[in-house]
Amino acid sequence: MKTVVMLSNHHAHLTEEASQALFGDRGITFAHYLAEEGGPWSSNEFVEVRGPKGALGKFRVLGPLRPYTQVELLRSDCFKLGVDPPVRNSGKLDGAVELTLAGPCGEYTARCGILAWRHIHVDKETLLDMGRQYGEFVTVRTGGDRALDFKNVALVPGGKGLLMHLDTEEGNAAGCRNGDMLEVIL
Repeated sequence: MKTVVMLSNHHAHLTEEASQALFGDRGITFAHYLAEEGGPWSSNEFVEVRGPKGALGKFRVLGPLRPYTQVELLRSDCFKLGVDPPVRNSGKLDGAVELTLAGPCGEYTARCGILAWRHIHVDKETLLDMGRQYGEFVTVRTGGDRALDFKNVALVPGGKGLLMHLDTEEGNAAGCRNGDMLEVIL
């Protein structure tokens, strides 16, 4: 079984309250869909992210707005910011580190920083064909000169077929590019 991979750089998801604090009444504005039309999208807005040790700019805000504010960090970001966040699935913020986000209209502080768990979005029909359930894990094998096996890849709802998300550091370590087809080992 194969999955297409998309690499995910650090980014932020905002609540209405956070969006208002950072961007005022203007809010966030649509730039383009990340995958399929009607799904998650990239905005034109960026925030600066501040931790106890330093700050990093140019974290793109993704839409639509969510019921939680979440910043998905890369491991290298953590050293610069001085934080040690947990690895979590999106929306699971228990143990998330406190960060301050800065936008053109103000700041917003929340326990929102995580490292994103590598995962595959899979529709219910494909999940049944796999003989698996949401929340279970699979291994995904890459190819090429830097081939490796990604273990503990979570199966999560969403999309049609299989779409794997890796953070850019994990993908770069394996020599992956957006759109590569990787082998799912059941």
